[in-house]
Amino acid sequence: MKTDVLSGVWSSLPNSALILDQENLVVSINPMAEQFINISEKKIKGNNIEENLFFNFSLSETLTKVRTSNSKVFMTSVKVTLSNYSVFDCNIQFSPIIDFFNYVLIIIDVRDIDNRIGLYSKINDTKKSFSGMTEMLSHEIKNPLAGIIGAAQLLSMKLSKRDTELTDLIVEESRRIENLLKNFEKFDHPLIAKKTSENIHDILSKAKRISSYSLASNMKIIEVYDPSLPNVWGNFDQLLQVFLNLLKNAAEASTKKIGVIEIRTFFELGIRVKNSNGENVPVPLTIEIKDNGSGFPSEILSTAFEPFVSGKKNGTGLGLALVSQIINEHNGWINLESYPGSTVVTVSLPVAREESN
Repeated sequence: MKTDVLSGVWSSLPNSALILDQENLVVSINPMAEQFINISEKKIKGNNIEENLFFNFSLSETLTKVRTSNSKVFMTSVKVTLSNYSVFDCNIQFSPIIDFFNYVLIIIDVRDIDNRIGLYSKINDTKKSFSGMTEMLSHEIKNPLAGIIGAAQLLSMKLSKRDTELTDLIVEESRRIENLLKNFEKFDHPLIAKKTSENIHDILSKAKRISSYSLASNMKIIEVYDPSLPNVWGNFDQLLQVFLNLLKNAAEASTKKIGVIEIRTFFELGIRVKNSNGENVPVPLTIEIKDNGSGFPSEILSTAFEPFVSGKKNGTGLGLALVSQIINEHNGWINLESYPGSTVVTVSLPVAREESN
């Protein structure tokens, strides 16, 4: 009975927990640690912990201190890096295990996920309504947009088939803008749109192609994709708008003649977001967009996704606000980390329904 209770406690711990032997080899990890590290207990057992987790402090010195003093060590706000290069802000507790010589229990409290999701929820709860302004903008944009479409179609009649790729793109993107404006007019209401199973790499590739012609023509865009990723559950046009906005911001932040943008995709277990029904929905499909630009102003970093907040001289502050709302409607979450010379935007989205069963 006692063994069953202890096993149940180990499986029910809300934080990631690992047990190391005297040689710093993994003896056991609980289910939360399996999700966090994205590895099974069977596979990690017997490995040196630093083969799968990397710390911004000397782990060996800390473990030696725990063993020699036979006392607990608690560390706050340390960086833990996973093998897929994801970095998390954590609190870590080291405890010697009584009756097991030089064995150490490590409990990892991943503060980063909670803080970022909490901040994201707060941003979405405090959005400002500006429907009157958006209706006016929409009306003013639609008129010249119709002229652009007509001009592109007339121009295409005089071009060879090979040269009509750009005019076709103009017409296609103008039609998409018309559809986006319909949603934009209702910015203070949910962006209700049909969601289907979509290949996230198709969306990203199109965003890159469009950006390369215009928004980020002066940027070198590097794609580092995980081809094994399942489909995302979402709306193609809305997600395309998200990544076009993010690529545009990355390009505008560049202070170099040829800047660099890296788009990376990977699968990350352990992150869940509450949907409108209060259910915890896993969002393992992760997209990172990293640039080497000037960085986001630190004084407005925490409010970057609110309407009218912008770090640009002539910015409206609507781009990231719309991005935030679209991701929220997709039951996903978005995070922005920025330092001088580097900005990373991380978007996490749910797997398509038929693939999550």
